[in-house]
Amino acid sequence: MTHGSLKTRCLPVSEWPEQDQNAWALALQPYDAFDAVVGLASGWAATTQDVMAAGYGRWLNWLAQRDELDASKSPGQRATQARLEAYLESLRSEDLAEFSIAGRIKQLGRMLQMIEPAGNWVWIVRAADRLQSAAQPKRDRREIMQPPEEILQLGLDLMEAAEHDRFRTDTDRAVLFRDGLLLAFLVQRPFRRSNLTGLTLGQNLEFTDVWQIRIEEDDTKNGAPISCDWPTGLVEALERYLKIHRETLFRGQKVRVETQALWISKQGKAMGDDAVYFQIKARTKAEFGRAINPHTFRDIAATTIAECSPAESTAIMDVLGHGSMRTSERSYNRAGMIAAGEHYHRSLDAHRARADDRETRPDVARPNE
Repeated sequence: MTHGSLKTRCLPVSEWPEQDQNAWALALQPYDAFDAVVGLASGWAATTQDVMAAGYGRWLNWLAQRDELDASKSPGQRATQARLEAYLESLRSEDLAEFSIAGRIKQLGRMLQMIEPAGNWVWIVRAADRLQSAAQPKRDRREIMQPPEEILQLGLDLMEAAEHDRFRTDTDRAVLFRDGLLLAFLVQRPFRRSNLTGLTLGQNLEFTDVWQIRIEEDDTKNGAPISCDWPTGLVEALERYLKIHRETLFRGQKVRVETQALWISKQGKAMGDDAVYFQIKARTKAEFGRAINPHTFRDIAATTIAECSPAESTAIMDVLGHGSMRTSERSYNRAGMIAAGEHYHRSLDAHRARADDRETRPDVARPNE
């Protein structure tokens, strides 16, 4: 591990001071109406619990790097204003986006509210809110957005090259095919990164009459379940990936350890969030000159729907899994939502049909994870 990665490391729960671990375990227990300190975080979705714990782990790691992680002190005793100010400056020195910095501070404040509820941590949360209100986007996402049909074409080209380029190794072809499928899927199903990475055979990706994706409410950011079919135009590619290329990637293990994760790394292991993030950015940068991060795929989908069907732009909520619309609005606009979503996917399907007549790009040498 490099010094840089050590500096920004997220300290896992197993390495937290014992009293921090115990306090967090107590916060995760089922809620007890008769005990004000039990189960305070039990109402959070599992993904929210993980995000908050990760944010707190980064705070503890920062303290550890400064030799200030005193296990004899309570979580609240460590969180002095002077330390918070120094932590803020440290985050700014990492060249993080201002919204990300505000999020880190809020995660710390909310975690302290959960694990040391007797203290008054509103001042931290309010400070985070002020930081967020004053935050400016680090970059304009519109500068890196590409038409969805172009990203789809890139994915198709990568898969095509993987099938016909005889000058690559089997593993390199498998990586190429996997990344092409990843891009082509994401542009049609713009999932959040954790849900994309977490796709697991037999768990939330299953074949009945068709390939279906079902993600439980506990595993989504907004607590709303996801239920959709695998994109029809990518079914053949998915099945070929599972039969051939995914199996090839398992050869990267010295001793095969089974995993049902859909996305497999070159080393034969389940790809983590960071690996998926890197591959998507590397592939798109190589093609378009600018890296497109996974979250921007959601902006691309939203923008495309709004531009194609402005009167039906509320469909963006359904396509992206946003949960802020009232139930009555959902019922009233259901037909429009479906129409706009279908318009988006029809435009991609039409492009795929046209792409069948195009020759594969020759310059598909891409990053290799």
